[in-house]
Parts: sequence; structure tokens; C-alpha cells
Amino acid sequence: MKKFQCRLRYTCTMDIEQMVAELFDVFDENGDGVISRREFVDLVESLLHQKEIGLSSDIFRKFDSNHDNVISKEELIDMIVELAL
Repeated sequence: MKKFQCRLRYTCTMDIEQMVAELFDVFDENGDGVISRREFVDLVESLLHQKEIGLSSDIFRKFDSNHDNVISKEELIDMIVELAL
């Protein structure tokens, strides 16, 4: 989380896609190009400052639009825009 917090300070001049790309790279811990459910819990905890598995699961289900059980960069962009994070 510390790595994310430090990097986020520099995103104020970036557009949404650049910010999401940075965010995605930080939380895609294994580098497989998608955010797993476990990685997503860490992401939600960092963004919302809440460690609630139920909340993470609800958000995950809503934004996993193709139901492949992972979050893509495009799905993360949709989430960030809709939730205004």
C-alpha cells in the first residue's frame, strides 16, 4: 500500500487512463495483466480505507462486467469513473 500511496501523489496531472494504468500496475502484484479477487481486496482497502470483504465482493461483482472473475484495466477505469475515486 505504501508504494501506491507514494505514487498516487503524482497522479494529479495525469488523465484518468494514466492514473488507472499506474493503479493497475501497483495492484496487479503477479503481473498477469488482470486484478484477481485477492488483489482487488487490497485495492479497495487502499482506496476506501476499509477492510471489508463483503464490500469488496459487491464492488467486484458489479464491475466484473464480462464475469471472468478478474478485473481488467477497462473494468477498473469504469469503476474509478463511476465511483469517482
